[in-house]
Amino acid sequence: MKVTDINIDQVLYTEPVRNRPYDSDEETGGFFKKLFKKKDEPEVPFFNTRVEEFGRDELYEDIKEGYDAYMVKGAPFETMVLLTNNYLILPGKEIFPLCDVARFAIINESSADRPYEQYAIDRFNEPYDPNYVSEYEGEESFELDRFNVKLKITDEYNLVYGYVFPMEVADRKDFREKLNERLAPFGVVDGSSEFAIEGRFPEDV
Repeated sequence: MKVTDINIDQVLYTEPVRNRPYDSDEETGGFFKKLFKKKDEPEVPFFNTRVEEFGRDELYEDIKEGYDAYMVKGAPFETMVLLTNNYLILPGKEIFPLCDVARFAIINESSADRPYEQYAIDRFNEPYDPNYVSEYEGEESFELDRFNVKLKITDEYNLVYGYVFPMEVADRKDFREKLNERLAPFGVVDGSSEFAIEGRFPEDV
């Protein structure tokens, strides 16, 4: 579904980075112990570095200027996909500048990565139901996975990035059109699969 009212602070939320606990051994271990002791530096989440790289205030203003946001109705917020004038934003995961895109394709995951395929076919016209219980054991995890598509981006340096997220079939055509509109000034090539846009799985990607 299209999301028309988002919380920008929630979209740009970054996890707090905590310093490692104080180690009293460092205080008493002597010079050489301190020198050679491995430091457990806190790992900064990738999304935090992206927000810092592009600037929280700049991103905030960019989102305020206009956006197209999509998520499966009833799915967790962090599965949202957001297009602003200048960025593709996957909350908590990635911020990708659209000016760096040379080619893109909306495709299906490879057959090896979609054990949910038959499940998706069987429930094609059914809305997402997080409480759905399948008659087959272990299929509950497929309920959201069945909406998965893969966005494959090639940048100006020919580096390839792949982002998998759930998107309702009814939104895929609009998402593709909006992405093409934003990328039109850069002459970007769209290699999307009609199968993926229509929610079908005939090809092996």
